[in-house]
Amino acid sequence: MPVPDFTLYSLALYRGEKRIHSATAGGLRPLFEALAQHRGLTGLTLHDRVTGLAAARLAVLSGAIIHIVTGVASAPAVEFLDRHGILLTAGAEVDRILTRDKSAVCPGERIALETEDPSVFVQQIRQMLGLPEVS
Repeated sequence: MPVPDFTLYSLALYRGEKRIHSATAGGLRPLFEALAQHRGLTGLTLHDRVTGLAAARLAVLSGAIIHIVTGVASAPAVEFLDRHGILLTAGAEVDRILTRDKSAVCPGERIALETEDPSVFVQQIRQMLGLPEVS
């Protein structure tokens, strides 16, 4: 398995040894877009610089991800991924994913913590990202 190089990307999808997608932007948008673009694929490894509960839930809902390699994972993400049988390799675990200025829990993490229903969760994440609703 390739070792993540977070100096080249913030997020990458691998199918075996082959990188099939990468992005340099932070936040949930690159993950949301990558999973949508590669819908229907399975058995993928996700390299994600930071993995909070929102990213973990999107990975599980996609049905595509079998392994996540991350620099930092939140405790709720660790527990959620374990419960759903997704292998996680994390450099560090933190209580929650915070905003860049560390003044609050990041919006995606907050939505994921407060929203149990998967369809409502995805709708709220789409809204947060400013993406159009899908009917």
